[in-house]
Amino acid sequence: MISEILKNQTKELHDRVEQKFNSAKIFEENYTPDDYSKLLTYNYLFLRSCEEPVFESLSENFGELLALDKRRKIHLFDLEKEHLNTEKHSAGEICINSEAEALGIMYVMEGSTLGGNMIAKKLEASDSFMGSKFPYFRCYGDRTGSMWKNFKSVLDEVISEDDHGDVLKGAEKAYHFLLRLPD
Repeated sequence: MISEILKNQTKELHDRVEQKFNSAKIFEENYTPDDYSKLLTYNYLFLRSCEEPVFESLSENFGELLALDKRRKIHLFDLEKEHLNTEKHSAGEICINSEAEALGIMYVMEGSTLGGNMIAKKLEASDSFMGSKFPYFRCYGDRTGSMWKNFKSVLDEVISEDDHGDVLKGAEKAYHFLLRLPD
């Protein structure tokens, strides 16, 4: 199953991204609005560079199977403009060579929704974030689990073994893109 291959073979890159984003600090009492701004900005730069090219690289079949019209997230950053700091940041572009690579990048995009839900739950309990709604990190609301399961199911059922290497390459590209973002 390609979803398990991706999880296992990208674990080190995932952990490095978590470290870069200082994700462990979210569960400490000293997480600040500046920390949140940095995390949100990283996610914005990633999606600004990747969401449209990924969606454009996917066939109509995947559009239907994955309900792509419900997976767009870039617009949610408009609801959190006060937390974004994009003036001095340049993200660059990501090169997508195949539909399989696009699905690998999308694996990283969609996987972040699970963590986003946990982030929002933790931060809403903090006095520093009283009243915050976290629209990006709550992008799917109570459908987060089912959206992730649908994505993994489509990957596992539709992707041929011949394409596993390219899907993995796409996920690795996504993680390397995130690691190259300026601090």
